[in-house]
Amino acid sequence: MVSDEKIVIVGAGPSGMEAALTLVKSGLHPIVIDAGARSGGQIYRRPPDTHRRSYTEIYGADAAKARHLHGAFDALGKTIDYRPNTRVWAAYEGALFLDGPSGRETLVYDKLILCTGATDRVFPIPGWEAPGCYSLAGAQIALKSQALALGGPIGFVGAGPLLWLVAWQHLWAGAQVAGVWCTAPLKNLAFALPWLALRPRLALRGAKQVVALWRAGVPIQFGARPRAVSVDGDGQVAGLQYSHGQETSEIPLQALALGWHLRSETQLSHLLGVPSVPRQHRPMIDGTGRSPVNGIYLAGDGVEILGADAARTGGRMAATALLNDLSRAQTVMAKMKSVLDRINHVRMRAFAKGLARAFPPPDYEHYRTLPETTVLCRCENVSLSAVRVASENWDCQDINRIKALTRAGMGRCQGRYCGATLTAIVASETGRAGSTIPEHRAQAPIYPLPIVAKDR
Repeated sequence: MVSDEKIVIVGAGPSGMEAALTLVKSGLHPIVIDAGARSGGQIYRRPPDTHRRSYTEIYGADAAKARHLHGAFDALGKTIDYRPNTRVWAAYEGALFLDGPSGRETLVYDKLILCTGATDRVFPIPGWEAPGCYSLAGAQIALKSQALALGGPIGFVGAGPLLWLVAWQHLWAGAQVAGVWCTAPLKNLAFALPWLALRPRLALRGAKQVVALWRAGVPIQFGARPRAVSVDGDGQVAGLQYSHGQETSEIPLQALALGWHLRSETQLSHLLGVPSVPRQHRPMIDGTGRSPVNGIYLAGDGVEILGADAARTGGRMAATALLNDLSRAQTVMAKMKSVLDRINHVRMRAFAKGLARAFPPPDYEHYRTLPETTVLCRCENVSLSAVRVASENWDCQDINRIKALTRAGMGRCQGRYCGATLTAIVASETGRAGSTIPEHRAQAPIYPLPIVAKDR
C-alpha cells in the first residue's frame, strides 16, 4: 500500500530521526527538513568530516546511542527526502516556507511532525553582553564541532544538568576550567531525590560529573549569585564577580558560559496555531504527540525539555500516532514498543520534574537587584531602565507591548533569549505569576533571511 500523503518532519535531532525511521519501517517516505548541515541535532551533533575524533571523545557516555542513531538515519538513504541546511522561516495553512541551499521554496504538506528542539535559557547579569561571554550550548557546539574551548580559563554560571555536563566536557577535553557557579542551593537536590531516583543511572552520571570537577580542583559553588562580568580595557571578559552568603569575590577569566537549562523552540508551532497548555507556555499535545490542529504532531524538546532519550521516544510516538491516523497496519511488536514508549515517557517526565525542582531559574530577587544599566536584550541593546520606564509609564504588563515600545525581542533571536527575562521582570515588578503573562507572539520570519535569497 502506497500513501499519497505528503509527510514532512521538521528537525533531524533525536526525535526527528526516530520519527523518520518509524515512518520508513511502515513504507512511508517523509521529507525531513534540517537546519543543520548533518543530522543529529545538538546532543548528537556531528563534527565536520575533516575531524577524526572518536565517538567516545565527542559524545562520552552517549557514544553508543549516537553511533546507532547516526548509522540508522544515514542508512535510510533515498527512502527519504532529506534536506540539510534548510530552515523553515514561516508557515501558513498547510504550507511551509523554506530557505535552503537552492533559495526560497514553498512546501505544501498533508501531515507534519514538528521536532524543533530547544535553545538555551539565558538570563542577564551586568556585563554579559561583553565579547567572551557565551551560552552553554554555544560553548558545547564549539567543543563538539571544532574541538575548540572558547578561551581559558573559562567559567560556567547557571543551573541545570547542562551546566555540569558542559563544564565536565571542557575539563575532559583539557580546557582550563576556572569554576562552576550554580545559582541553585545544594539542599534542592535532597528535595528532588524522589523524582531523580526514577532514572538512577542518569542521576548517577550527573553526580559523577560534579565529583570529577571537584576532584580536579575546580572551584564549585552552590547557591552562588553572579553579580557582574568584569571587562578589560578592550571590553573583553576579564573576570566574574559573585557572592556566596555574605562574601563577595572576583575570579579572573577569559571566557564565561551562562545557562539555566533549556527552553522549547515554539515559534513554528505558534505560527501554525497550536495552542499552549494553560499556564505552562508549551504546545498542547495528547499522550501520543497529536496536537489539537488536525494533521500536526509534535515531539522532543520542542514540546517540553525531557532530554535526548525522551526525545527519541517522543519521535516514535508521534510517528506511530500519524500511522494510526492513516490506518497503517502495524506489527504486534511495534504496538508493544509503542505502549512501552508511553510508559517510559511518563517516567522521564517525572524525572524532569525533579530536575526543575533541583535547578530552578533565578528568583525574583535577582531582577530586583540588577543595576538599571543592565542589558536585557542583547540583539537590540535594550536596558532594564528602558523596560521599567515602558512598563510603569504605560501601565504595561504584557511583554508583547513592551516589545513594541522598547524593541526588546525584535532582534535576530526574535525573543528566544530575552523573552523569559522580560516575563520575569514583569512578574517581579507586578507580583503576577510568570505563567499568567502572555508569551511573545511569533512573527514571520522566525529566522533571519538573506536579502539576496532567491525563489525556487
